[in-house]
Amino acid sequence: MATLLPNGKQQFEDANGNPLAGGFVYMYVPTTTTYKDTYQDSAASILNTNPIVLDSSGQALIYGSGIYRQVVYDSGMNLIWDQLTSSTDVGGLAEAHHHRGVVL
Repeated sequence: MATLLPNGKQQFEDANGNPLAGGFVYMYVPTTTTYKDTYQDSAASILNTNPIVLDSSGQALIYGSGIYRQVVYDSGMNLIWDQLTSSTDVGGLAEAHHHRGVVL
């Protein structure tokens, strides 16, 4: 069975649909401010910075495994969102189901 593939490169936008050029994406262990590693490649060989600094198009390559607390800010450090997200592998989906309803 085939499933939808996520975008290879993610783009982040503000409430008006404008790219978050120079914005920041923090990736944490859920319910904490403990950084959780993400990568620029599917082999997990190129570590992202944390925070991830978005390019001029508001884009970044973000690979990971499991569940994350994703906190996104614009370039002026105004909070855009603070949400849980998870990888699409079996471990990520199962972990996301387990954490459903967790208070961030």
